[in-house]
Amino acid sequence: MAKMTKGQLNLFKGRKVVFQTVNSSPDLKIQVVKSSGDFKVKFVDSKSSAVETIKIQVVTSSPDVKLQTVTSSPDFEVFMA
Repeated sequence: MAKMTKGQLNLFKGRKVVFQTVNSSPDLKIQVVKSSGDFKVKFVDSKSSAVETIKIQVVTSSPDVKLQTVTSSPDFEVFMA
């Protein structure tokens, strides 16, 4: 997959995706925050029914997108590979 934008991540609302952590050439740089994220995500233990695998790099500054972790009503679910 090529470099993603925040807008392209909207395509996965209501679905489950797999985040694969990489050290270089990520599709998306993310920052996990406790509040005021661009999207609300729920981390899950199973990758069954995941629709896409996205290569990510977790950063503390200059993210492409900020993800807020929640336990209910997420925009989408994430399995960390």
